[in-house]
Amino acid sequence: MLKEISVVFPAFNEEGNIVKAVTDADKYLKKTFKHYEIIVVNNGSRDKTKAHVVDIIKLNKHIKLINLPINKGYGGGLRAGFAKAKYELIFYTDADNQFDIKEIKLLLPYIQKYDLICGYRKKRNDPLMRVFTAGVYNIMINVLFRLGIRDVDCAFKIYKKNVFDTLKLHSNTGFIDAEILIKAKKAGFTFSPQVGVSHYPRLVGATTYELGPRGQLFAFVKPQVVIDILKEIKTLWREL
Repeated sequence: MLKEISVVFPAFNEEGNIVKAVTDADKYLKKTFKHYEIIVVNNGSRDKTKAHVVDIIKLNKHIKLINLPINKGYGGGLRAGFAKAKYELIFYTDADNQFDIKEIKLLLPYIQKYDLICGYRKKRNDPLMRVFTAGVYNIMINVLFRLGIRDVDCAFKIYKKNVFDTLKLHSNTGFIDAEILIKAKKAGFTFSPQVGVSHYPRLVGATTYELGPRGQLFAFVKPQVVIDILKEIKTLWREL
């Protein structure tokens, strides 16, 4: 049994997913870690996400809630969760159940030697245009910043707490993943070999990144999402 870990779930309007996500995480973590906490960041949800988490907390002391009354963006939600995490290992994944929490075990063999352990989606189960756009984004980030990471925004990573104690993060968008990796590399933190993990279709709820119904093969990324990320890259360019 390993010592300790903090798990961060950013959540925006995930009333149909959050109970399963937290329950599955708790079942796995209690068997694997002596000490753990599950931090749900309710990022301005307008549905029953917060209420569901409050109900779970009444029965489980390991669950914690950070409630942001106004949506702070994906990056803002993650930064809030990372700031509250108290254990030496910090893992995050999305609350949409597109990843299997038990696959943390694939990353754990690297924690003694490396500061960041990055997963990559072996087969991304998203609409075709979302996959295409993500591919272009990954190429752009890797070319601009020489990262060498095949799936920059894969929401399945473990960090040593010292990474967040050291880095100053500012991103409020999905650029947060890239910002962490770029700044961690510059600061001399070590990266493990990338680990392939499973990725499943979203079955409930809607993502904030796409136009049109989730089931559409050609669901497009919202133009404003792209604009906001490009603005952040421009703003943070000198730091990066």
